[in-house]
Amino acid sequence: MKLPKSWNEVTVNQWVELNSIDPNEFNSVFLHTLESLSILSDTDPEELEDLTPEKLIDLASEVSFIKREPSNKPKQAVKGFMLKPLDALTLGEFIDLEYYISQTTENFTLLLSILYKRWKTDEWGNVVFEPYSYSLVSRKEVFNEVSINEVFGAVNNYVNYSNDFKKRYENLFNPVIEETETEELDEEDLKAEAEEQRFNKWSWEKLLYDIANEDLTKIDAVTDLPLVFVFNMLSMVEELQLNKA
Repeated sequence: MKLPKSWNEVTVNQWVELNSIDPNEFNSVFLHTLESLSILSDTDPEELEDLTPEKLIDLASEVSFIKREPSNKPKQAVKGFMLKPLDALTLGEFIDLEYYISQTTENFTLLLSILYKRWKTDEWGNVVFEPYSYSLVSRKEVFNEVSINEVFGAVNNYVNYSNDFKKRYENLFNPVIEETETEELDEEDLKAEAEEQRFNKWSWEKLLYDIANEDLTKIDAVTDLPLVFVFNMLSMVEELQLNKA
């Protein structure tokens, strides 16, 4: 049986499998270890069932590195793709990343497919990334056999960036609503509150619709706008509205 010596020898596909082990199905240390070794050695679990506890412990010690996270320093270029700077993300890329990040392990290769892009240099030597118009489903297969140590940090760094971004624009993600305990809401206020709750489910779609001035033909152009630019403008609009109130 050949086991990897470090995360460098573990593929993205194997990492996803390791992190998808169902604790309810493999509800003992023995079964969990057996399944982990099966994934890492690409061996049928049935072939490992006859191992003695002592041998199993020895093999598990050989892959003790899996108790730690892979490297948080992603490789900038992988399989001909380059990691796009997070501050250069478009609104559309950010929206999709936020959707897929809710199930990070399951969507890991989809996240990589958004973060890593084809690229070229223009006549002035600037790096230009491909437009976000390709199929994620087709692209994600490219990353299955890449070392998890090369790309884990790309997704992990995005999670940190996303959290910091939401704090930076907290006024937009978590607007402060003044409580009116003693004042009863009139019919118009109740209607507005009900409408706001209804749009919570469709918040990104509503945002795109509003920025496109309710013109569906302009949605694609809106999603191509730089993320930071959009939120700076939204912050400005909100501040101006508050000053008018």
